[in-house]
Amino acid sequence: MRTYCIYLLLLLFVLVSHTSIAQDEPDQFETKIAEESPPRQKQYYLFSPRVSVTVPHPIGNKSFKKSFVGIYEVNAGLNLMLYKGLFAGVTFKNGLLKITENKIPDLNADMAINNAALKLGSDFYVNSKNTMLLSAAVSIGQNNTKYSSFKSKTLNEKPLISGFRSSYIEPEVNLFFLTEANFGIGATLTYSIIKRNFDPYELCLDEWSQFGKDNSGPIRYLSFGFGFYYGFSKKTKK
Repeated sequence: MRTYCIYLLLLLFVLVSHTSIAQDEPDQFETKIAEESPPRQKQYYLFSPRVSVTVPHPIGNKSFKKSFVGIYEVNAGLNLMLYKGLFAGVTFKNGLLKITENKIPDLNADMAINNAALKLGSDFYVNSKNTMLLSAAVSIGQNNTKYSSFKSKTLNEKPLISGFRSSYIEPEVNLFFLTEANFGIGATLTYSIIKRNFDPYELCLDEWSQFGKDNSGPIRYLSFGFGFYYGFSKKTKK
């Protein structure tokens, strides 16, 4: 206990001393920091490959949310800068969701997602040092979903479907912390809407758990994770 008290007193002393110095010479301190790290020039690149790794979280419809747990999503794409941050691009995604023991006991089944889409969005510098890049975009494309290991409890009966194809739309937001003018790592948030209702009866899930009759609404899920930004071939300066 005595040792902890000594450490606490030393910490308080350091904090008070630091605060006093900062109050005595604020102008000199701020000037020194400004000299050491001047703001970067805003720089846009013609091409920007981007990769993200996220975990999906089902939010609708009710039967879909009740059944699945998100495992991973990997998204890769290439953007073409059109004008000072405004970009268009292509993007591809592979993801996996599973039915686990805590969702539906005694059934271990998968839902594999593969998407291909066109993307439109914009990049914005959001702090005075130009070391943070906010990226907002929307992707519209084709979804290809494959189900595996779904089965019926009745002998010689199979689920009605093994997968489907549908259109989808996906807004996304990224916040990149730039370690270099053309490279950054940061947080990614996406909201995927697949234009198809999830029906547990098509997969014989009603034999393993109870579901309501109302399965209206498209398949929807949020994904959280981290992403990488890289730019090459300088185009304009601002």
